[in-house]
Amino acid sequence: MHFPGRGYVCETPTKENAKHAPASATVAALRRASLGPMTGTTSSPPPTRHPKDIQSSERIDTDVDPTKKLSTALFLAVFASGAAGLIWELLWQHHATLSFGVSAEGAAVTLISIMAGFALGGIAAGRLARRGFLARPLKAYAFAEILIGLLALAAPTALAIVSRIDTAVFALSPSIALIVQLVLTITILLIPAAAMGATIPILATCTKSMNTSLATIYAINTGGAVLGVLLASFVTLPFFGVNQTALIAAGLNLSVAFWALRTHQIEAPATDDVVAHRPPAVWLGLAFVSGLVIFMLEVAWFRAARAAYQATTDSFSMILAGFLLPLALGGWLSPHIRNRWPRALPFLLTAGASLIFMATPAIDRLDLWTPWSFGLWVRPVRFAIILGLLALPVTAIGTIFPWLLHGQTRATGAGSLYAANALGAITGALAAGFVLLPSIGATRTGWMAAGILALMAGFMGKGRRVMIGSAAVLAAAFAVGFDAKIGRVRVQGSDTASWRKILFTDEGPDSTVTVIETEDGVRELVIDGFGASTEADTAHYMRYMGHLPALATPHRERALVICFGTGQTANAVRRQGFRSIDVVDVSEAVFRAGSLFPANESVLEDPAVQTHVMDGRAFLRRFTDRRYDLVTLEPMPPNFAGTNNLYSREFYELVRQRLREDGVVAQWVPLHLLSEQHMGAVIATFHEAFPYSALYRDPFDQTGIIVGSRRPWRPMPSRIPLDLDSATINSLFVLRFGGVRLLSEDYPHITDDNQLLAYGLDWIQKATGNLPTIINMHVIEHYGRLEDEILINDRALSQCFNVGSR
Repeated sequence: MHFPGRGYVCETPTKENAKHAPASATVAALRRASLGPMTGTTSSPPPTRHPKDIQSSERIDTDVDPTKKLSTALFLAVFASGAAGLIWELLWQHHATLSFGVSAEGAAVTLISIMAGFALGGIAAGRLARRGFLARPLKAYAFAEILIGLLALAAPTALAIVSRIDTAVFALSPSIALIVQLVLTITILLIPAAAMGATIPILATCTKSMNTSLATIYAINTGGAVLGVLLASFVTLPFFGVNQTALIAAGLNLSVAFWALRTHQIEAPATDDVVAHRPPAVWLGLAFVSGLVIFMLEVAWFRAARAAYQATTDSFSMILAGFLLPLALGGWLSPHIRNRWPRALPFLLTAGASLIFMATPAIDRLDLWTPWSFGLWVRPVRFAIILGLLALPVTAIGTIFPWLLHGQTRATGAGSLYAANALGAITGALAAGFVLLPSIGATRTGWMAAGILALMAGFMGKGRRVMIGSAAVLAAAFAVGFDAKIGRVRVQGSDTASWRKILFTDEGPDSTVTVIETEDGVRELVIDGFGASTEADTAHYMRYMGHLPALATPHRERALVICFGTGQTANAVRRQGFRSIDVVDVSEAVFRAGSLFPANESVLEDPAVQTHVMDGRAFLRRFTDRRYDLVTLEPMPPNFAGTNNLYSREFYELVRQRLREDGVVAQWVPLHLLSEQHMGAVIATFHEAFPYSALYRDPFDQTGIIVGSRRPWRPMPSRIPLDLDSATINSLFVLRFGGVRLLSEDYPHITDDNQLLAYGLDWIQKATGNLPTIINMHVIEHYGRLEDEILINDRALSQCFNVGSR
C-alpha cells in the first residue's frame, strides 16, 4: 500500500544563516542562541584559552558533525514511526472487521477514514505553519506522536461501541447503517490519522538544516512500514497477540515523542515557514495521480497475488511488503535522479506506464510460478518472486511522489502535496474496487492505471510526446498480445487449468468468483484461486454439515447456514424439514452462481430460504430477535484472512446467544488443512461454548465436522433417506463428549486477541512436510482410546451419547 509518509521535525535556521553558514557552524550558532539573547552592538573578545583546550575543542568539532548526528537520530525516528504507522493501520483494519464484519464496504469505510485523516493532516500542517504554531516544530511533532499513540490505543474500544450503535441503527433502517458506520468510523480514526499525515509536512521545515531531502525522509518512513508489516505479522501478533502489539506500536510512538521533546531545545524558530507556499496546480495533480495509480494497482495486482499465494494473512503480509519495498527504493532514488537529471520526470512517468503494461501479463500468471511444496524455503521463494515482479514497475512509479517532495522546505507546500496524494489514493481504491474490477476486470484495471500515467507523461513532456506515446503504445501492445485472458480462457489457482470450461466469472470488490466444469462434467466453485466447493465425491461432507446437526436437534423451526458455497449444505437443511432458513454469505456473486450447481436442487428458489449478503458474525450481531434450532457453517480455511473471526471464543459466544437452549451447532474442521495445534485449538474453543460436543469424520473425504450443544444430545434416525444408515453415522463419531472434553484440556483457545489461526506459527510445523491428516488422526485416536477407558467406568456418561460401537 502507499501510505503518506510520516516523520519528525526539527527547526530551520534563518535565511541568512542557511545561506552563509556551513551546517556545523549553523548548529553551533543555534546552541549559542539557546543560551539567551545577546546584548549590545559589539561583543567582548573571547577569553584566552590554553592551546590544549583549543586543540581539544577543534578535535571535537572536526570528529563529530552535530548535523550528521542529529540527522541520523531523525532518520531512526522516522523509520520507527513508519513501522508504528503500518502496525496501527493493520490493527485498525482488524478491529473494524471485528466490529462490522468482513466486507468490501467495511474495508472501504476504514480506508476512507484513514486516508481522509492523512489529507486533513497535510492541510492542517500548512495552516498551523502559516499561523506561527510551528515555531518549535519538534514540540509539535512530539504532540502529534503522543496523539497517535494514545488515541490509536483507544480506537478498538470506540469501534466496539460503534458496532453496538450499528446494531441498533440496522434494526431501525438497514439502508442508513453503512452511512452511520462511515461517519462514526471517520470520527474515531480521523484525529490519529491526521496526526500521521501532518508529521512529514512539518518535517519539511528542517530539511535544509539537516542537508537532506524530504524525499529521503519519505523513503525511510516507507522502509519503516515494510518492517512494520513483517514485524506485526511474523513476530508480535503470533507471539504477543493484538492487544500487546498495540502497546508495542504505542511504545514506538511515545519513544519517538520523548526523543523529539529532548531534542527540540537546541533548535531555533522556523521564521521563514509562516509564508504561504502552494505548489503549482500541475504538481498537485501529479500527486493526486500518483496516489490514484498506486492504489489502483494495489487492488488489481493484489487480486492476482491472492489467487497465487491464497488469501492467508502471511501471504498478504508478504505481498504488502513486496509492494512497499520498491516504493521505498523509488523514494530513495528520486532525489538523486532529480539532482542529476532535473527534466527526467516525463521519462519516469513513461517508464512507469510501460513497465506496468509489461508486468501485468507476468503477474496474471503468478500462480503458474508459485511453489506449492512443503518446506521452510517456500515463503522466502514466494517473497522473492513477488518482489522480482513488482520491483521495476513499482520502483518507477514510486519515484513520482518523492520527486515532488524533494526540495519542499515549507509545511504548506508539503502538506498540500500530501493531501492531494491521499485524495488520489481514496479515489483509486474506490474506483478500482467498486467500479473497474466489476466492469472491466483486474487485468484491464492495471492497464488503465498505466494509461493514466502515460497521459500524464504526455502532458508533462512537451516536445517528447511522440516518443512517450510510442513507448506507451508498444508496451500496451505487448500487454494485449500476452494477455492471460483471466476469466475467459484461464482461471487462476493451483488446482485449476486453462482447458477447463468456464461457466461463470465475477470480479467483485471483495473477491473473484468463478464456476468451472471439468471434462468429467464436475462443477467447482473457485474463489480467488482457491477451490472452495465442488460437486465431486470430496464434497460428501458438505451435505452432512446440514444433516448431522438436524439429526441432533428435536425441533425444525428456524435454521441458519453461514457460507453458501455450492448450496449443498443449505439444501440438506431444507430437506430435513426446517420451516425457515437464513443463508448468509459475504459474496453476492456466490448466490448468483448457485443456480449452476444441480446438486443443491434449486434451494434458493424455495420461499422458506432467505439469503443475506453479509458477514456471518455481523449477521448474528445485527439480527438480535432471531433464535435458531440449528446453526451450521463452513467458512473458508481457518488460516485465511478474516476467518479466525468465525472460530474464536467471542464468535461462539455470539452463536450461543442466538441459539435456543437445545439448539445444535455444526462447524467444519478441515483435518487436512490444520496443524495438530490448530486442530486441537478449534475443538477446544468450540467445546468451551458447547460442552456437549462430538467430532465426526466423513468416510469419503476424511474431513471433520464438530457438532455441539449446551445440552446432551444423541443422533436420531433421519426423517429422510440418506446414503449412510444410522449405525454407520453413529460409528463415524470418532470422538464423543468425553473424548472432546479430554482433548480440549490440552490445547489453547482461539480468541479475537491471539488470532491463533490467522497469525499462528502452524506453517512452521507444516513446513516439515508431514501430512496434517495423518498427524491429526493419530491425536484423535489417542483421545478416543482415553475416552473408551472412561466410558467403561462411567456408564452414565456413556448413556449421554449412546452411539454404539465405533
